[in-house]
Amino acid sequence: MPNTNYVEISKKALKEYDLNDYEIEYIGHSGNVVYCVNETDSTRKFSLRIHESRSQGFEEMWSTKESIHSEVTWLDALSRASDIVVPKPIYNQNNNLITEVNHCDKVMYCTLLTWVDGEQKPYVPTAKDAGKVGTMIGKLHFESSKWIVPYGFSRPTFDEHKLDKSLERIQIAIENGTLIKSGETLILAGQKAKNIIINLEKTNINWGVIHADLIPSNYIFHNDIVSPIDFGACGFGFYLFDLGWTFSYIHPSFRESLLKCYSNVFPLPSNYESLLETFFIAGQLDTLGFWLGMPDSNEWLEGHISSLVSREFSRYLSNESFLYTGTPYWE
Repeated sequence: MPNTNYVEISKKALKEYDLNDYEIEYIGHSGNVVYCVNETDSTRKFSLRIHESRSQGFEEMWSTKESIHSEVTWLDALSRASDIVVPKPIYNQNNNLITEVNHCDKVMYCTLLTWVDGEQKPYVPTAKDAGKVGTMIGKLHFESSKWIVPYGFSRPTFDEHKLDKSLERIQIAIENGTLIKSGETLILAGQKAKNIIINLEKTNINWGVIHADLIPSNYIFHNDIVSPIDFGACGFGFYLFDLGWTFSYIHPSFRESLLKCYSNVFPLPSNYESLLETFFIAGQLDTLGFWLGMPDSNEWLEGHISSLVSREFSRYLSNESFLYTGTPYWE
């Protein structure tokens, strides 16, 4: 259970919303502290987020008021303009999407979202489910491609500069001995990916607001619909980055089904297969840059990196396709 201070903060925050009697249930604490809020006399459920990360390594750019407001602004636009079921942000009694709570001489930012019911799966088990995921991502990208970004919208950017930062962390890990094996292969693959990404033109068909973390824990299966949740990492990027990162958790034999359903909603470029492999590599380097140096990653990260290098990274450097073949990490 979290520190009781968070319970006090949650109660202060919920006073600012038009809610009837409710019960709260602690869900977890990672990038945010999350509670499920159940109204006792109705079927309404909400997710209350207190925007304070559990990790000291969490970058400040994700938790500024401007960044949080931009995230919920995008969610609000999606909930109004599309048939995608997303966590809809709730305005407080002052017609604001962020509620500020003063606690122990510190301002805590809180947001309230509708709860999305359904099932989370540890991985995508079938080609049919992969197709549902593809349809969902295609709809997200379609909405992003026609959305006019409002003034003051502030989210991180996933481009060659973000990749540079990941490569810098990997280089530091090599030099200080944290990363003993495979480091040079990671750097070479990253440089190859960067040279490709840096030359891509940014248009509304290939670049916009992306989710940036579409892994199985961040989408919900309900009947024949897949709903995205947890937009806390959303930012500007190439749409293929979203797909490349998603493919980390999609069995290679299911990826073609995902892309077929995706392309029924939103177009793929003519050279999408080779580009997807590049963005797969970029996505892996992005998350490795985050985990390197984190104390709870030391036991498993070296083995994970070795597996990546022996599979996708070595084939990428040898110009061998890996998109539809190979063994996923969970097998």
